[in-house]
Amino acid sequence: MFLHRVEIFEGLSSEVLEAIEHIAEEDSLPEGTVLFRAGDSAENLYILKDGQVALTTGGTSPITFPIDEPGGVFGWSSLVEPRLYTATAELTMDSSLYRLDGGKLLGLFEEHTADGLLVLRRLARIIASRLKASYERFGK
Repeated sequence: MFLHRVEIFEGLSSEVLEAIEHIAEEDSLPEGTVLFRAGDSAENLYILKDGQVALTTGGTSPITFPIDEPGGVFGWSSLVEPRLYTATAELTMDSSLYRLDGGKLLGLFEEHTADGLLVLRRLARIIASRLKASYERFGK
């Protein structure tokens, strides 16, 4: 399945991968769909299968990050406290994605701590790369 090849899930135990596939729900949605808004309760982690999403931060100087690579991860706030989205996610073209319930993922990772730690380390790398890109784009 597609999720086996997603970077944050590579190398996980077969048991955890199977459980993640069971949690995942595939959606095909039209351009213009808003998946969540900054400040909303963070319920889901998303994996882009195909299409494009724009993540836009709030505030006085919004920053937009396009995600258009298959396997792109967004909605990571569903896995970290205070579990509120920090950006708005809007599809900029018809797209297919996987939606994973953050609460169920956290429960799975509590049962399988080594796999959960690996996923959270990879998410931290994604967050850091987006932060670095924003620094480079808007001055340090």
